[in-house]
Amino acid sequence: MDSKPLPVILRKFVFRDVLSQEHDLYLDQDIDAGQDAAQVRLVKIGSREREQAAIPGYFVMSSAPPNIETAEALQEAELQDAARGVKEIAKHLYEIYTQQDGPDPELMIAVHGYNSSRRSVRDWYKDIFKYINRHDTAIPRQGNQVFIGYRWPSENIELQRLGEACKALPPLPQGLMVMGMFGAIWLLALELTTFRDTAPGFAIAFLLALLLGLSTIIITLVILRMVVYFRDRYRAQNFGVLDLVELLRQIDRELVNCKAADIKRQKPDEQNPCDVAAKFWQRTHRKVKLSFLGHSMGGFVVTSVVRILSDVFDTRSIRNKPPADIGSVFRLERLILTSPDIPILTIVSSRVNFLASSLRRFSESYLFSSEGDLALRVASATANYFTFPSSTEAMGYRLGNVSLKASSRGKKGYGIVNLSALDEHFFPGSSLSDAIMRNPYKVMEHLFLTYTWWKKDGYNTLANMSQDCGHPNQPWASTEAEQSAQITIADFFTYFDCTDYKDVIFSVKDGLTSQIPKGVLTRANRRKALNWWDYLLLMFDGLLGRRDVHGGYFQGSFTQVMIYRIAFLGFTGYLQTLDDDPNMAFDPHVALSKLHMQCRTLGIQSFLSPIRYRVNIQGENIAHNKQELIAAIDQESTDILQSDEMIESLKNQGFEVIFK
Repeated sequence: MDSKPLPVILRKFVFRDVLSQEHDLYLDQDIDAGQDAAQVRLVKIGSREREQAAIPGYFVMSSAPPNIETAEALQEAELQDAARGVKEIAKHLYEIYTQQDGPDPELMIAVHGYNSSRRSVRDWYKDIFKYINRHDTAIPRQGNQVFIGYRWPSENIELQRLGEACKALPPLPQGLMVMGMFGAIWLLALELTTFRDTAPGFAIAFLLALLLGLSTIIITLVILRMVVYFRDRYRAQNFGVLDLVELLRQIDRELVNCKAADIKRQKPDEQNPCDVAAKFWQRTHRKVKLSFLGHSMGGFVVTSVVRILSDVFDTRSIRNKPPADIGSVFRLERLILTSPDIPILTIVSSRVNFLASSLRRFSESYLFSSEGDLALRVASATANYFTFPSSTEAMGYRLGNVSLKASSRGKKGYGIVNLSALDEHFFPGSSLSDAIMRNPYKVMEHLFLTYTWWKKDGYNTLANMSQDCGHPNQPWASTEAEQSAQITIADFFTYFDCTDYKDVIFSVKDGLTSQIPKGVLTRANRRKALNWWDYLLLMFDGLLGRRDVHGGYFQGSFTQVMIYRIAFLGFTGYLQTLDDDPNMAFDPHVALSKLHMQCRTLGIQSFLSPIRYRVNIQGENIAHNKQELIAAIDQESTDILQSDEMIESLKNQGFEVIFK
């Protein structure tokens, strides 16, 4: 099977101490500049290592430039390197697959966020590679993973680009800005020196205000370009997403080729080994598990990639049975989103949802969020004010800002806040949908985005937003049962609200741990909600580098372990590392209780997905329970649409209602 050139630059992560003496020929002197003394280096494909890492790692960079004027065709050597790299990745995965007694092969892809330089992205992926191979003892044991750190063409906010931004303005707004500025200066001088408090002076003052307003509008456009948010989003959607899709497509193709080569060796007379190999991969129950770790805008990249890879015309999708299998060889496994720059509509809407069809294909989904994430609450929400079709403030916020509200007593309960409710209402063998309906602890009623301090219960929960979204200005939506669905797409996620997370900081690069715990993403004052003063202090903390309000999850000692182990081992694998007494059989209930106590101690609120409890704790089948949850969500949506109140409302608006 032939392939087209891959539009990426592909390098391999290698520990410096395992490189052979000829390594200088393979070191990347451009992407890895200034890293001579680093423990992890980037090398070209084909470098010789004395010892291979337990989890091979690759740095894949989209070849799309920040500006289209600087686009250059990749050199033939780069194209060949990328092709060899894809073959090497596929070979690793296929060798794992051929070990019949071992676990299924897994490919884990990390994707960075907005406003990220190549250097910062490279260093983060190096930290992940180093952590999973040399800092963590549990992750490398299985030996069935391959790691890819993917960089899409993001750019940094830099003041020196002001000249470029002004130069790129189209002639009309550029002329209006210059004319407005100089005209305003000239009129101001005329006003101050000649006319002052006269009738012509008032006319000049009016023109002065008009010109200043015109210039301000154009300057605002320049500032919006300088913050690079819209440019990054365009590059992410049109370059980063498509290049990652092509990378996965070619890895898929190479895995089919690996099987075809095996078939040809076993049956030399086989005329169409590639066709036989493709049919084999489509029929086998063993697949290559595909997982994603998306941070910030990387969450948007990941979900967009999955939407493309998921065939909407798959007959199983048409029958409301979206499969986890994509392509010939992959099966979607885990989705970990940290501070995702994704509309809150993703989980609020229980009806037509532009991401629901892709999100519910994953076996496991996790969301790490913080109420104090200013990058999303201020920067992203402000930028999306211009583009996102929302008529309210709350709907303009992003998924990474959702938090778990305090109890009815006004105090936050840390740990897994719905653990006791799950233990009480989820009987083994009972229907998952019935258990969720019995359980009074509904996730949509406890996740909130904003808080109004002068109201008695000032939480603006996702349940409230769902009512506003589903029944805007409808007087008939009066009862709670009519207003809010009981089972939604939000039930697929397990949530970790890290707003009050307090821990020591661990640097993977230096291997050092701080001595004194501190608030990692906020000041961790443990209030029922943050107020404007908290946000102001957090803004200063961020500017002074005291804490990373957007990416602190990868600095805290506990959250690093949790995120990376869930990403590479899954939830059951992570729980096994918490309850790893060799003298005792693994008990998921005991391990979950340990996780609960750790989260409680460190100030993390968690809401465990009902499907996680049913599958990972009670040990039931994932496919059956996932399909049951999907069917329950669809049935609730149908019931709402076919309710007497909805039908009456539609008839009053002149619609003819027909049931089929």
